[in-house]
Amino acid sequence: MLKSDSNTANTSVRDFFSRTRATTLFRPVIIANIYLFFYFGLSTWLPFFNIYLLDRGFNGRQVGIITGLYQAMLFFVVPVWGMVADRFGNRKTLHITLFGAMLAVLFLRFIPTFEMLTLYMLGFAFLHHPIGMLTDSLAITYVRHSNRVSFGHMRVWGSVSWAIGAVIMGRFLQAHSTATIFQIAPVIYGVTWLIIWLYQKPEDLQRVRVSFRFSELKEIFANKKIIFFLLLLTLFGIGVSPLYIFINLYFRDIGAGNELIGLGFAIMAISEVPFFFLAGSFVKRWGAAKILLLAIATAIVRLGLYSLISNPLIAVFLGLAQGLNFSLFWVVVVEIMHNLVPEQYRATAQSLIWAFHIGGGLTIGNMSIGWLSDVLPMQQVMLLASAFTSVAFIYAMLYFWKNH
Repeated sequence: MLKSDSNTANTSVRDFFSRTRATTLFRPVIIANIYLFFYFGLSTWLPFFNIYLLDRGFNGRQVGIITGLYQAMLFFVVPVWGMVADRFGNRKTLHITLFGAMLAVLFLRFIPTFEMLTLYMLGFAFLHHPIGMLTDSLAITYVRHSNRVSFGHMRVWGSVSWAIGAVIMGRFLQAHSTATIFQIAPVIYGVTWLIIWLYQKPEDLQRVRVSFRFSELKEIFANKKIIFFLLLLTLFGIGVSPLYIFINLYFRDIGAGNELIGLGFAIMAISEVPFFFLAGSFVKRWGAAKILLLAIATAIVRLGLYSLISNPLIAVFLGLAQGLNFSLFWVVVVEIMHNLVPEQYRATAQSLIWAFHIGGGLTIGNMSIGWLSDVLPMQQVMLLASAFTSVAFIYAMLYFWKNH
């Protein structure tokens, strides 16, 4: 009897120790590794996807449609998978979507025609888009439960692995077909899928909700300040769309090979890291409005310089400005949106940022770039984008002046 009681006590102690250790040490390490491997897998195919499409013989307009519709699916992905995550949990939903995306990437290269590939990408986007959002939610949930680590300390590993993966893959593609990206990415996604199994949610942990509530949307959109700010996010998304994935077409247009393109994406990713950590202190010192205007102004100058540069190496190192116009932008818009909405609606506000800037702005921008790249050199496309982003800058100045 005493021996049985002793074993029970030892088991309880081990269970308690295991939960405590997992909460304080292993869970943030596991989340960091999810970021590490997922973004490493993403970096092996996404920076080179447009190049792959061109290698297959698609024209710029077709590339723009494929990538534009892929981005547009974000509008539908956020509410649907958000509601699923609310019902079944972020971890389980993340497992389902990542497994589906892993298979979809594997078979993507076998889709024969433009029409079929366009439809296939819609299904692929439905599975792939929520992975980043759900991982962020997993990390933010843990941060709210424990004060030992910050969100940035875990998220930064995604930027680091993206940089490493882009460099390695760019060098690899010097001697291999771009179609091989769809053989490598599923393997790394599979490793990520296995790592997610290791994560166990503490029993007392409350999930961060990531879905839309229609009653919340009605109340949020009753605020005109929010509507006009979301319009700003859309305009800026259209203007800076050449600085996202489509920048690989610009690099190729001025003579860069896959290795240099990979290096370019790596430099941009590394430049984001310090500004993710510094942005908060910048906002406290100078205010969100000034920092957002700085981010937009940096994008205008950067796009304008790309229109003048024909040396691939100089263009690649200009990517060091990415931290100013990307990291600062994301931190600031979250700060502004959180100040515009009640605290209980902040998860919905976060989803709206994704939907309007990426799902709206980048979709329109990508489709426009695809069409323009068929009739104009990418340097001229960059100049037009710089001019359009200047319109967004003027709009932002008027917005902050009116709502000062």
